[in-house]
Amino acid sequence: MSDFFAGSQVRRDLNAKSLSFYWTGDVSWINREVVQQLIRLSRDNGNCNARICLHTTPEASFHEMVILEYRDHHYYRPHKHLSKGESCHLMQGEIAMFAFDDAGEVLHVSLLGEGRDLICRVGANQWHTVIPISEYVIYHEAKPGPFLGERDSIYPDWCPDGSDKEEARTYIENLVRKAACWKLTR
Repeated sequence: MSDFFAGSQVRRDLNAKSLSFYWTGDVSWINREVVQQLIRLSRDNGNCNARICLHTTPEASFHEMVILEYRDHHYYRPHKHLSKGESCHLMQGEIAMFAFDDAGEVLHVSLLGEGRDLICRVGANQWHTVIPISEYVIYHEAKPGPFLGERDSIYPDWCPDGSDKEEARTYIENLVRKAACWKLTR
């Protein structure tokens, strides 16, 4: 088994907030061996969130990423992108994707996992978040580029900003409970 991340087909993005890699060529692919190496690399780095970008630069006009996120390692704050929709296609684990109205009420929950939804898409200007339900989750995210940094997402006033860790944890726990109730009523 060759080390995918040591090869010439990817380069590490040292400026990213999470462990991130970009493809260097015009053809990109992901197989189960690459996913297993991503999991091992994440574990070797303290179980950090990690991603492989199938596009070559943050400036690309279309972004596709294979993302590994841990349930309890990050506050996944609701947000929206004014001119970008996005989709989430589950690869491994369980995740909940929420859509909210402008007051923060849950409009829809997609529970992605074995025997459940596989793909969920939210449109542009739609409040949303994804929350890992299993210990970690791996999913494919697709949305228009380019990446605009802090200008890419707008955050609402109706949810915690993340500065109070306990408040954020309680907010996420309440959303996860709503997801379980949503599942029972569908």
